[in-house]
This record gives sequence, structure tokens and C-alpha cells, in this order.
Amino acid sequence: MSAADTRFSTPFGEPELRRYPARPKETLQAWCSADSLLLEAVAERYGESPPDGVLVVNDDHGALALSLAASAVWTDSAMSRLALEENCQHNGRPLPTLYWSTDDAPVANLVVMRVPKQLAFFEFQLARLAACMPAGTPVLVAGMDKHLSPHTAGLMERYLGPTERHRGQRKARLFTATASGAGSASVQAPDPWSSYFCQPLGGELRALPNVFSRDRLDGGSALLLETLSSLEHVQRVTDLACGNGVLGLAALSSGLADRVLFCDESAMAVASTRDNLRRLLPHRVEDAEFHHGDGLRDYFGEQADLVLCNPPFHLQHTVDDYAGRRLLAHAARHLGSAGQLCLVANRHLRYKPALLRSFAAVKILGSDQRFTVWLASSPRTS
Repeated sequence: MSAADTRFSTPFGEPELRRYPARPKETLQAWCSADSLLLEAVAERYGESPPDGVLVVNDDHGALALSLAASAVWTDSAMSRLALEENCQHNGRPLPTLYWSTDDAPVANLVVMRVPKQLAFFEFQLARLAACMPAGTPVLVAGMDKHLSPHTAGLMERYLGPTERHRGQRKARLFTATASGAGSASVQAPDPWSSYFCQPLGGELRALPNVFSRDRLDGGSALLLETLSSLEHVQRVTDLACGNGVLGLAALSSGLADRVLFCDESAMAVASTRDNLRRLLPHRVEDAEFHHGDGLRDYFGEQADLVLCNPPFHLQHTVDDYAGRRLLAHAARHLGSAGQLCLVANRHLRYKPALLRSFAAVKILGSDQRFTVWLASSPRTS
């Protein structure tokens, strides 16, 4: 396949946009038809000049924020923030003010929103927008057809008011509504926290809406937890792509590690892990550190002796093990010369070749019908 076009033609100009993380011969564009529908809808309402005070929500790579000269961006993703920063710099545009998903959304004159992957997260965001946006604020929402829930328009109606479901175009669909004003939503927002009892920790794990496996222990993590007893005690463990923190918390509670660094690109994941640590292991709070970022890219603290990882196999909506393979390289750079990576992955994903590129020795610690736990030792330094 040929490399993807980087020029995004919009009613407001043609910014050059690149996906993050960058990789050679990228075949995917940094925007989609849902972005185009949103920008066309803004142009239809406001002409060639977007209004001041635009809030962009869930912008993957900056396609919306750059095109609309947005004043603010509301996101959960550290990787989306890095994509926005790089694309703003590349195009000579100012960086909008950034608000994390765990912050309240800022008041805006116009909200332009991509539908997120998790329906519960979408409902959470709509409830927050309904609570803070003045009456009369236009809210434009779009998503790709294959990712949209049949409940999209209904949730907008519930929290914002009458919603128009526009005709689908280019495998995407636009929805428009007008905020009814703070406190006027017809129903109370649901509790954003989900929970389940985690047997290995002997307590309840909680998570916010955009956290992986927030309402149950996923099979991969369960299998990895079964192997922890075969590992030797170390001083420092890193829980890479920590989610609700289950792996790192187990390392602390079992005595596997003296200290744990929890890392995730989701602001909600980091916040959920902090909450779980305070509730389940309050006496170990001082033994934990947190990093919200793209893996370990911008972490400059001490090296780890052991990295635990249940890596993602999606980049946003795209099924792609590239995200996981990047984390292997991050782990190798973060470990000392005798360090180890303990990783769980779906059996159909061919992680061994990638592990051998970054580590001198690789073996299987455990497996079942769906997952394999790998132990990689002796990171390669070159």
C-alpha cells in the first residue's frame, strides 16, 4: 500500500497532519470522514471563519482542533495530546488549552465532538457537558458508522435536549443538538465508577468509564497474575499500560516489589489506579509513583527491575498490535541490564519475534486457550 496523504482538505484550509505515533510508510490518514462531516457542519453554520471559543472533544490527531483554531481540547489520551502538539508545531499553529477527561470541561460557544470508543465514556462526557454548557450552546457530534452505537442519539437527547440525526455520508454520521442549560437534563447522570471484586487482591477494584476492562478482571491479566508467584522479589516494578492498576497492586500486595511505577496513556486509568491504591493498600501509597504519558517515552525516573504489561492491541478504534510492540521497546530501554519483562498477549499475536529484537532471552511462563505469558530477559542495549 502507498503512504497516506498528509494534506487534509477542509473548509478552513489544508493543514498537514501526521498520525502519532509516527511509523515508516504510514498507510492510515490522521483524520476520517467523521472529522470532515463535523468541519463541513461548522462551515455551514458559520461560513469561512469558525467562531471563537470552540471546544473540541476526543480529537485523535488534531484534525478538528487545528482546522477550527479551537480554544480548548478535552481528552483522556496522552497520545492524542502528543499528536496535537506535534501537528500544531508542524503547522505553526498555537496549541489550544488542554483539559483532561478527569477535569471539568470548560465553557464554550461551540462544542465539536468525536464519539469515543466506550459508550459509558460518551455518556459520562455528555453528562459533564450538560452540566456546564450554557443554554443555547450548539453541540456537533460525529462518528464512523461501524463504531456508532444505536444509543448515540438517545443519549444526546437525554442529556442535551432535542437531537437531529443527519443522513449518513461517507460511512460516517453527524448528530446535532443544542444544550438546554446546566441542570436541565431529564435524568441524573449515572455514577461514573464501575467495580468488581478482585479475588487475587481480596478487594474491590474500581474504574472510571474509559478504563480497559473496568467491570471485570480480563482473562489476560488473570493469567499473568497466576504467574507472579514464580518471579523473584525485586525492588522496582513498572506496571506498563496499567489500566485500573491490578498488576502493580498485586506486585505490591504479594511482596513481589518494594516500589511500583504505574503508567498509562489514559488520564482515567491513572486516576482509577490512584483510587484503588488508596483504598486497598493505604499503607503502600508512599511506595507508588504515577506517570501519565505515551508509555515510558517521557519518563526519566529510575530504571525498573521488572516490567509487567498487558499491552493494548488497538490504536483508538484501529486493531493494531503496533501499540503493544512499541511498549516492548519502551520496556527494554527502561530496564536495567538484568531486568525482565513479563507480558501477556493474545495467543494469535506473534510477539516472540518482537521480544527477541529487544531482549536476549525469551520464554513462556504460562498459557491457556486464549493467552500466553512471556518472560523476556536481558534487554538489548543497541
